[in-house]
Amino acid sequence: MRNFYGKIPDIDSLLNLKKQTMKKVIYSLFFVFAAVFTACEEELPKANFDLYELKSLEASAGDMNVTLTWEDYENAHPSEYLVIWTTGAAEDDGGQMTVGADKKSVVVENLVNDMTYGFSVQPRYAGGLAGKTSVNCTPKNARYPVTDLTATAGNERVRLNWIKPNSERFTNYQITVSPNGKVITLDDTSLESYIIEGLTNDMEYTFSMVASYPTGNSEPVEVSATPGKVSPILVDQSEKTELTLWEPVTFTLNDMFFMGGDVQSVNWDFGDGTTSVELSPKHAYGAIDEYVVSVTVTYTNGTVDTGSLKVIIVDYKWNSVDLKFANYNGDVKASNPVFSLDGKTMYIPTTVKDLSGHLFAIDVASGVIKWVFAIDYSNNKGGGGALVGDDGIIYQCVGNNSKDNVYAIKPDGTKLWSVKLDAGIDAFPALSIDGSKLYCLTNKATLYALNAANGEIEWAEELDKSGIGSAVAVDKAGNIYAGTNAKIYSYTSEGEKRWETSEETKVTETGAFALNGKHLYAALKSKGGLISINMDTGAREWSCPVSTDDSYFPVVDKDGVIYFTEKKSANVYAVDPTNGNKKWTKGLTTTYNLIYNGLALSDDGVLYMGTQKGFAVFGLNTIDGEVNSMIPNVGQVMAGVTIGPDKRLYCGTIKGNIGSIKALAIDKVFEASSWSMRGGDLQGTNRQK
Repeated sequence: MRNFYGKIPDIDSLLNLKKQTMKKVIYSLFFVFAAVFTACEEELPKANFDLYELKSLEASAGDMNVTLTWEDYENAHPSEYLVIWTTGAAEDDGGQMTVGADKKSVVVENLVNDMTYGFSVQPRYAGGLAGKTSVNCTPKNARYPVTDLTATAGNERVRLNWIKPNSERFTNYQITVSPNGKVITLDDTSLESYIIEGLTNDMEYTFSMVASYPTGNSEPVEVSATPGKVSPILVDQSEKTELTLWEPVTFTLNDMFFMGGDVQSVNWDFGDGTTSVELSPKHAYGAIDEYVVSVTVTYTNGTVDTGSLKVIIVDYKWNSVDLKFANYNGDVKASNPVFSLDGKTMYIPTTVKDLSGHLFAIDVASGVIKWVFAIDYSNNKGGGGALVGDDGIIYQCVGNNSKDNVYAIKPDGTKLWSVKLDAGIDAFPALSIDGSKLYCLTNKATLYALNAANGEIEWAEELDKSGIGSAVAVDKAGNIYAGTNAKIYSYTSEGEKRWETSEETKVTETGAFALNGKHLYAALKSKGGLISINMDTGAREWSCPVSTDDSYFPVVDKDGVIYFTEKKSANVYAVDPTNGNKKWTKGLTTTYNLIYNGLALSDDGVLYMGTQKGFAVFGLNTIDGEVNSMIPNVGQVMAGVTIGPDKRLYCGTIKGNIGSIKALAIDKVFEASSWSMRGGDLQGTNRQK
């Protein structure tokens, strides 16, 4: 075949022509791509993988901003950094900036709180941009409001109190007063209190408060109050004016009345011949009458202000309360009443045989049952008596077959914690010296140290493998003493054993120790009577046996004399602490059985106890044991008694599963300087002062 224009080409020529044509096309495309890349490389943040990226990048969220912080590799020397951010939701939800080479951080402002942003940083070099290093971060609202805003009404004024925001960024407070719409700006950011003057009495005001920040205001917090005339003196932080006989109350200045400056001194006159210079004195009235309490206040600027309040003292409002509340009821067995730290509330555990038992809280002044904490268990002794901790928490041990064995109950009647141990608990618990531990001795003779705040077991020691726990006490050094129906043991607060008694020592069940100096006194079963144990060595110092039966609940007076009771013989004994000899014995005859009957000692030397038979309460003179007083028809008492803060004797009774609490007017104060009850205090702590 011939070419139209000439000779026919050979095959090699055709192939060579094709190769040359393809090379020209490839070279042409290469130059085009090179030109395009060169023109765009400064506009597009593409990576040059021959250049150093960042070593690290971190992001910290702020209020409408994010702080980026980064680090370069050692040999990296970029000229600047390209920072880009975006939400990915829309093209305009981001931005970019360049940062000088001398910077290693930047704050990206004007972001939207609670929206997640993606941030990337690329070092720029002479040869172009390095690869991206990226991180996500979500800015958060840090314009914290004030907390716990309260309003206290005064005469034509209201005081606001609050807790300031935990931030150093806010610049001032703004308070809006409604209904007049007045705005008050407070530039002092350290303030947590402010008095708003010039208000109208008997009109309700709403106060809205915000904290101002550079990025805006916090959410508002509101509170309302109605100003009006106020009393210059408060009674237990209230304006009550009617009190009962010997009701212990605290008098305080009403700072919505006394506003002349900082108080330098006060002088109180209670109108009954007693005075005080304490800022907030406690006082109780011993006669039914009307009294005018007056106070003179001297301010640091030298000015003086006065105020007064009339109080009316009425007779005791109750003397007996049945232990029945809604579906809860019970008898009192073994346990004596204990009191809150302010003396306003009495606590008493109850039992209903083979059913359940509960902790009752009773208002001391009114006799009203405030609440009942239900505890399901089967036990005819009522468990270890209630104990009130240094923070007001009530601890209650319970007997067998219960879901839990130890409960911690808040003063409002709600549970703080509970714990199940290896057995029920009839022995009264004890509190550590610092109040941080609760010591419980179970009916399997295991001694537990519980964290008082959360109930966790800090340590435990099995004392007698077949024993029963009877009593626990704590000395001044924090050492623990635990008695079983076999021996007495001592441990340090950390659970290290100090000693155990070398001879059999059968401590009476549901009994209680008494401590005085370096001597431990324990009541024993059968005819064991009372023994004295050296608290340093565990050696028995002396014994004071009895003739017939179990002994109970020793107490010690301020001279060191020990007193205890004997079960069926109904004897009461006074024992010389130096040798264990009986100073006197008082037989109440078997008509007045003393089963679980614990003693209480007044500061003027009278021993009080209830009786299991005869339904009487006795007061014995500690000098010779003679009957100082006898109150009949109290009811069947098989428990300890307590001299309360209002000079009355309190005891629980048994009566067909609905017992009662009796309050008997004896006009006595308990002996606080010795082991006059469980621990010698109204909280039943079983610890030495």
